Amino acid sequence: TLPLGLFPTTLYEFRRMYRTEDALSTTAIAVREADGKLVGFAQMTDRTMARDPVSSCLHTLDDDECYIEMMSVSPEIRGAGIGTRLLEFCEARARERGAKKLTLGVVAGNPAKRLYVRFGFKDVRQSCLSEVTSFVSLFSLFGLPHWVPGGTIMEKIFDEEEEPSLPDSQ
Repeated sequence: TLPLGLFPTTLYEFRRMYRTEDALSTTAIAVREADGKLVGFAQMTDRTMARDPVSSCLHTLDDDECYIEMMSVSPEIRGAGIGTRLLEFCEARARERGAKKLTLGVVAGNPAKRLYVRFGFKDVRQSCLSEVTSFVSLFSLFGLPHWVPGGTIMEKIFDEEEEPSLPDSQ
């Protein structure tokens, strides 16, 4: 867990970025019905939306791209399909926004990468300078969350003929 002081922002700035109609329409949460506990979330942006300075530096968005800024599933429920449903939501919203691809960043050693590959994401090659810059930035901010240095950007290019629907809210 990162201390909130690492990314200080005013309440006004937080609301400007995350409580807009756009941000709310591209954010999904998964709540367990049995006890009402939040068990997962995903938040996605495109080039027209406000982004925090750190995210903007780590990955610059193309005009035809939606980027999954944050995604997490609670450890006790991983493997139950929540991550897949969150990705389905992001893809459907990205397509609605006219995106041609969906991208995300994943740190090296993150077991969620298997989910992303099964969902159709592929590693995107980056230049050496980009990899070094990303590594230094990520290491400075997050350390080695999975005890392996580095990370990569992954992307899923949309097939024009395939149109996924939004997952049920259940």
